[in-house]
Amino acid sequence: MAEMRYRLENCFAAVFPTLSEQEIAQADHLNVGQWDSVASVTLFATIEEEFGIEFSLDEMPKLVSFSKILDYLETNVVT
Repeated sequence: MAEMRYRLENCFAAVFPTLSEQEIAQADHLNVGQWDSVASVTLFATIEEEFGIEFSLDEMPKLVSFSKILDYLETNVVT
């Protein structure tokens, strides 16, 4: 699971390059000023490419933080 976390951190760092590792771990759409609708689309596309998955439109509104996305990946992605 550490590898999955590392890969997700890299996805967040690509989309939000000004965030530190600690800020990424605590990232939430409410506390990251750059996390707007365009950033969301970019973030999901980056994660989909990195993990070879496709998010459904029903799932995306629930995945509003680093921790929620990580939980989703750990539950739904086979490594």
